[in-house]
Amino acid sequence: VFYTLFEVSARWGCTPTDIAEWAAFERLELITSVSLIQSRAGPIAGLVALHAADIMPMFRRDGTGPTEVRVHRVKQHDRTEWEFITEPSGGLVVAKADILISAAEMARFEDENDMVRRPSTAPSAYKYDWDAMYVAVIKRIHEHGLPETQAEFVGEFQEWFSRRSENGDAPDERTIRRRLNPIWRELRA
Repeated sequence: VFYTLFEVSARWGCTPTDIAEWAAFERLELITSVSLIQSRAGPIAGLVALHAADIMPMFRRDGTGPTEVRVHRVKQHDRTEWEFITEPSGGLVVAKADILISAAEMARFEDENDMVRRPSTAPSAYKYDWDAMYVAVIKRIHEHGLPETQAEFVGEFQEWFSRRSENGDAPDERTIRRRLNPIWRELRA
């Protein structure tokens, strides 16, 4: 249901600072949970949104920011207005590790920014069974040694792929050569 900033940054391939900056531009909502605080409007408990301006000191790009800050305003989940905290009088202490993003908010952001993980339409790098090829290479070398030339070696495995394929499909010579070249060089040295 919730993700930490560190989990989201790993998923999106960005830094927690990037996420905080998106929140500062109101593109993403950051939340935390409070047990009980007071505002002018009354008691607040549960999940609350954090105003990015209050937490930005934790996200300095040079890494010198504090690990926690005091926030002085929050927004309840079902409200549109920010409420200023009256108790505790110094504000609410929020640690970087306590800042969360809801799964729904993360999904919305990914969808809006075309970050949704979709199956690739590009040819798969795993179209061919390279692990089985390496086993076949070991067996071939064990039983018959290396062929005389690298071209012969590559040709054998292009044929090997073709025989194993329903439609005779095989990787191109260059692709096979790239995978066999380290073995060839090491054993010929």
